[in-house]
Amino acid sequence: MKFLRSLFFLLLIAGISKAQPTGSKKLNPNPKAQGVLPNPQLISKKGEPYLPEAKDCGLTVDATPFLEYLGKLLSGTGSTAPTAAFPANFPMTITAKYFKAPEEAYRFRARVGTLSQTYRNTVIDNAQTAADTLYTTDSKRVRGTNITLSGGFEKRRGKTRLQGYYGAEAVLSFSSSSVDYTYGNAFTNTQTSVYTTDFDQPSATGFASSLKSNRPGATKNGSVVGLGARAFGGIEYFILPKISLGIELGWGITYKIGNDGFVRNEYWDNVGGSTRQRQITKSGGTYLGIDTDNSGGQLLLNFYF
Repeated sequence: MKFLRSLFFLLLIAGISKAQPTGSKKLNPNPKAQGVLPNPQLISKKGEPYLPEAKDCGLTVDATPFLEYLGKLLSGTGSTAPTAAFPANFPMTITAKYFKAPEEAYRFRARVGTLSQTYRNTVIDNAQTAADTLYTTDSKRVRGTNITLSGGFEKRRGKTRLQGYYGAEAVLSFSSSSVDYTYGNAFTNTQTSVYTTDFDQPSATGFASSLKSNRPGATKNGSVVGLGARAFGGIEYFILPKISLGIELGWGITYKIGNDGFVRNEYWDNVGGSTRQRQITKSGGTYLGIDTDNSGGQLLLNFYF
């Protein structure tokens, strides 16, 4: 029994000595007197610090793909290469940090996305006069913009590889989208119904088409501007030098203003004998939300360099 007690204390002393920063000989009851920080960084066996240092940068991604890959690899059920994913609360948004000091960091999130995609489809040309069938082209153009910008400040605490942090951030967002149609066949006095593509009905050769006297001309979803503020807190455990797994909880307020949009159709007016347009307004609105969040319940994987 005495031997086991001695062995226990030896192992305890060995564990404490390994947790000391490089160059430290023993624990000091008054670290400030020796010029040592109250929360010294842990050092790996290779002399690498586990925790972030001043002027380090950080990048955060969803840890789920990596954990699923590791689990399948260890279970022998087969695995595919992991892919980096964005945190659930801010999809398609880059999340980064810059450390002003080992325990203080600026946080940044950014997404600047724009989309312009055109679909084309061949339809029978109503103006054909030749014996052989002639064709013309309809097109649909989809455009969209999504912008999210966020900035905040984070403070950290902890004396081991398990670190806690807290802080606040502000979020600004903007989004808009629209759809425009262009048709190869025009309405005329003699062609009041023309071959028109139905872009909502895919087919083996592209999209379905049929004779129509009324068809969509354009759709515009009103732009949405959002402003938010969020307080957060979380924990990280450093599994490797400057690589950690963590989870974050938050509470915030969001206010959004949606502007008016419209839906426009074009049709043949038999009375007036011309092509006319009918436009219906899509009313905007406002949104105010106050709620907690937990990053979709996902674990976060953090890299510091």
